Order: sequence, then C-alpha cells, then structure tokens
Amino acid sequence: MRLLLVIGAALIIAFMAKPRPIFWLSLLPLIFISGGTTLKIGEFNPAIATLVMIMFTFFYIADRIIRNEPLFVPSPFLFFFIVSVLIQISSVFISIHVHDQYTFNAIREGSSIFLFFPMAVIIPVLCINEKVFNRILRAIVSALFFASLIGVLQYFSIADFSRADIGIGYLYRGRISSLFGNPNIFACYLEIAIPLGIAQIFREKSKKWKIFSLTAVALGLLSVLYTFSRGGLVFTFIGGVVILIYAFRSKLWIPVLIIVGILSLLIMNAETFDRQISFFTNPEAQAIQPTILHRYVAYQGFLNQFSESPITGCGWGAREFYWGRSIIYSFWEVRHCISTQTISRFGGLNSLILNHAVKGGIISVISVILIFAVIIAAFIKALKMGGGIIAVAIIAGNLCFFGHQIIDNTLRFPTVNSLFWIVTGLLLALTSSGLVKSDTDTGKNLNSNRLYDI
Repeated sequence: MRLLLVIGAALIIAFMAKPRPIFWLSLLPLIFISGGTTLKIGEFNPAIATLVMIMFTFFYIADRIIRNEPLFVPSPFLFFFIVSVLIQISSVFISIHVHDQYTFNAIREGSSIFLFFPMAVIIPVLCINEKVFNRILRAIVSALFFASLIGVLQYFSIADFSRADIGIGYLYRGRISSLFGNPNIFACYLEIAIPLGIAQIFREKSKKWKIFSLTAVALGLLSVLYTFSRGGLVFTFIGGVVILIYAFRSKLWIPVLIIVGILSLLIMNAETFDRQISFFTNPEAQAIQPTILHRYVAYQGFLNQFSESPITGCGWGAREFYWGRSIIYSFWEVRHCISTQTISRFGGLNSLILNHAVKGGIISVISVILIFAVIIAAFIKALKMGGGIIAVAIIAGNLCFFGHQIIDNTLRFPTVNSLFWIVTGLLLALTSSGLVKSDTDTGKNLNSNRLYDI
C-alpha cells in the first residue's frame, strides 16, 4: 500500500509538471512491453498495458476537448480502419445473438486485435513535427534494446536444457521470451521492431543514437535466434533484407555481403540453431516433426469446422476442447462449442486467419484482410509523399508479421498488438500533408521537418 501511494503521488506530480499527452506518448512503447501481466477485474482479465492504453486514451480525449482541438486527422485510411472495426463488431454481435456465445467471452476475444487501435488515431494527431515523430521512433528502438537485452541475458542464464525439445529431437538450453511470456510472441514483436531499428541506423543524425540503434538491432537479432522460432527467424530475415536493399539500392553488393556474412555465422553455429536451420536444410525430415504434424492435424480440423459455418463461424468466445482428449500432438484436433461461463484464456488456433475464419467466419476474415490492405495503401501514399526508409521499414515489418500470422496468432497479445498499432499510427502520420512536404520542382524535401536521409 505504501508503494502504491508513493507511485500514485509521483504520477500526480509528473502529470502536473507535464500535463499534455504529447509528452507521455513517447513513454508508452516501454510501458507496453513491460505490462503483459493480466489482472482479474470482474469478467475481464485485462493486461496492465491495456489498462494504461485505456487511461491514456481518456486522458487524450479530455485534453483535446478541453483545448477545443480535433480528436483525429481525417483520412480515407482511418475511415477504412473504422469500417474494419465495425465489421468485427458485427461479428461479435452475431456470436452473441445468433450463436448464443457467452456475452463477455465474445466481447473479450472478438475485440482482442483492436485493443490498441486508439494509438493509430492518436499518433497522427500528436505527430505535429519531426521532433515528436523521432521521439516515438527512439522510444520504439529503446523498447527493442531493453527487451532484447533482457532476452539475451535470459538465454545465458539458463543452466539446463529444454526437456520438451529434447523429447522431439532438439538439444539447446531453452527458448527465451524476455518480458513477453512466450518465445513466439517475442519473435513476432521483433519482426516489427527490428526493421524500424535498422531504418533508424540510417536516419539518425546523432552518432550516439546511431550506435544505440545498431546495438538494439544486434541484440534483437540475437534474441530472434534464441527464441528458436523458425517463423520468427525467416520473417525477421526477410524484413531486414528488404530494408538493406532499399538503403543500398545503388550498391547492392553491400546487402549481399551482409546476407552472406549472417548466413555464414548461422552455418558455423548450425548445431546450436538446428531447430531453425534444419527446417531449410532438411525439410523432408520436418514432415514427421511433432510441432509440424500438430499443425497439419489442427489446421485440417479448423478447415473442417470452418466449412460447417463459413459465413459467421462458430462464434467468438466459443469453448474449445481437443477431439482426441489427449496431450499427444497428433490428436490435437481442436473443436469448439457454445460457452456458458467465463473462459480465462482463449486458444489462438496457431493462425490469425484460421482463428478468425473458424470463430467469425468470412465476415471476420474480411475485417483482418481490410486492415492489412489499408496498411499497404497507406504505405504507397507515404512513399510518394517522401516517407522514405521509415515507410519501407513499417511496411516490411508489418507484412512480415502478417506472413507469420498465417502460421501463428500473436496479434491478440497486448505487447505485440500495441507495437502493431503504434507503427500503423506512424504510417498514417507519414501520409499527413502537414508532416512531410516536398519541393515540387526538385522532388527533394526542403522542409526542416525532413523525415528521412536516404
């Protein structure tokens, strides 16, 4: 109680000293990665990060109303994001009133991918110049640094080997998760953050921040390896390569040399990273690998259930059970039925697309596809307006992340969801005419608020 009183008093004093949301915005990426712990509040189990986001959103709305300032920057991209939200709301409504799913379960699970959507609305409003924009980017790089540093230290502090993975043929210390609670969640976070970190190495004018960004990226790449996530390694590698090719598009031998160097290091340490490398060097052997076999059997079951109700799905908040009622991987064929009481945690079905298809049907799948379609459209406009390497880093990270979501489902977790909507907000800020201005005669950015150096 004394600790809470001290923290509460400190926050009140801080708010009195800095009473504007624009100051607190740059602290959110660090707060969000450390706020994955959930709390039991009635029917809900919100993460601390989610509660912080809700409080910040109300703080932002109150500030804008008091100062008589607009709540959002009108744009067609924001309009279609809201359409996506409305489509998902209709899917949740159908789950409750057509499929008779337990109301709070349907609301909790159905809203999970839009928990931090307010960040995509708030950031374009508060990013009024390059200074604020850079501050948020530096906050993301700082979060990447601390999360990755904790992950690397975590790996070298592991004394034993992973019994679960020894049982399926792999010998390594264990998979790291840093502050994220799960290696795959951490890997997906890194897929979005590392391309931005690489972009900052080229954008930063300060040598100290260039070195800091380089260190954050190096630690992030090590962390991806130590998560031993095959999808994480592949998609992070693809995102990084895209940025390097863009940055050195006039000297392609440089990214080729970097890629060869990284691959050489992996091959030299093939024994340590066998779980990831063998997926490419010996794909035939992977067909009977338990984690792959489990996905094959599970996906087959999901497609079967989707075919039973393709339009509306079985309903958000549905109770899941295993068909074989066994912990053996080959019998992990998930089924869903009506829920009648609170479910503490929902399964993710190892795929964002299949999760939405099974539970929300085509209606919910359209919502997800629309999100990424709008992101691609916003990227095209941002690139035309001079978004440069940051726009490329955002789209590379988000598309690689989406690629991983086809075989995993981590967007529903607050720590990843928060970064996804923050970088989406930055992309919308790049499409704002007030942030990037180009000289129509030379095509070069002559504004003091220049957003890129490459």
